[in-house]
This record gives sequence, C-alpha cells and structure tokens, in this order.
Amino acid sequence: LASRPIAADLKATTPVMLTPLAVIAGLLVAFLATRVWNNLDRANAYVALEATSVREAMAMVEGLPPETGVSIRASMKAYLAFIEEEDWPAMAMNKGSVKDKPKPMVEAIRAALDVRPTSHSQQIAQEHVILGLQRAMEGRRSRILLSQGTIAPIQWLVIAALGVLMLIVVAMVHIDRPRTMAINMGILASAVAACLVLLLVHDRPFASGGFTLQPIALREVIAGE
Repeated sequence: LASRPIAADLKATTPVMLTPLAVIAGLLVAFLATRVWNNLDRANAYVALEATSVREAMAMVEGLPPETGVSIRASMKAYLAFIEEEDWPAMAMNKGSVKDKPKPMVEAIRAALDVRPTSHSQQIAQEHVILGLQRAMEGRRSRILLSQGTIAPIQWLVIAALGVLMLIVVAMVHIDRPRTMAINMGILASAVAACLVLLLVHDRPFASGGFTLQPIALREVIAGE
C-alpha cells in the first residue's frame, strides 16, 4: 500500500491510536495472567491438602484395631499408586472425572466406618481417619475440577485480534519507512508472542505440554511409609 495513493491517508494515523489498544490488551492479559497464577497456587494447595490428609489418616490408623489399620494402610497405598498411574495421566489428557470414586479410597472409608470403637481413643482415631480420608477426596475433586479449567478460545482470539490491530497501526504510522516499520512491528509482535507463550505454558498446571505439576507431595507419603 505504500506505493498507492491511500498511503497518504494511512500515514495520517497518529501513534496515539496505539494507546487505547495497548491499554485494552494490557488489561486483558493482566486479567488472564492473574487467573492463571491463582490457578497455579490453588493447584499446589489442593495437592498439598490431599497429601497432608492422606498422611494424617495413615498416622491415625495406629489407634484402630490392628487388622483394620493394616487394611486401611493397604488401601491408601493402592490409592496413591492409582493417582500416580491413572489419575494424574488422565488429568494431563483432560479426562479426569470426579464422578468415579477411586476403589481403594472407597474401601478405606468403608473399613474405617466398620470399626466398632471399644474405647474413647479408638473413637477419636476413627473420626480423624474418616475426616482425613474425606478431606483427601475433597482435595482430589478440587484438583480434577481445576485441571479442566482453561483460557477460553474466545479470549485467545480477542488477544490475537488486539495484537494484529496494534501491528496494523504501527505499519500505518511508519508506512513510508519500511525498515522502521519492520523493526517496530517485530518488537511489538515479539512482546505479544512472549505474553501468549507465558500464558500458554502456565494455563493448565496439571496438563502436559507446559509447566506441569507432579504428584511429588503424594510420592513423599509413599516414601515415608
């Protein structure tokens, strides 16, 4: 367009046009970045809650009858193995489900409920074991729901559209200076791309392809046993 009569009209565009576009894009990126980072913090918190609850439940089984304690410990170890081998890979593929309750956890809760306390200490231990298992289930449910939350396609589209509009304005302002145009468009495009990559990498903390949380805290529970 630089060699056509319309170039004079395009050149009349002032750099001030970039200001509202940049402000809108900046606010949108800041909003999405805040949500992404909050999700990452929440993901860490849910994994920590689940691991802590399992550890506490396994510690309190010492106060239950020996046969029940052995059964619950075995079920919890099977549950931790289930998380490592099935639950975590399912979340990475966005196939995690809160509808299906893990069989080892169900067995552990059933074993704890079947206990008939013969002393006050056993009653307290039973309550704490059940509470710990329930909190572990809540932590699992929360992390699976969080793993399914992503930045919506329309939000990516809006950011891309704003980036393209800003590049067009830069091209119009420097339409009579191709080198200056290329340099400025390259700088702006690189900045927008860097922001998009940063959001993409941290968007789903339990999915593969970016910054992915690992069940390290839950592995430590197994190692501690």
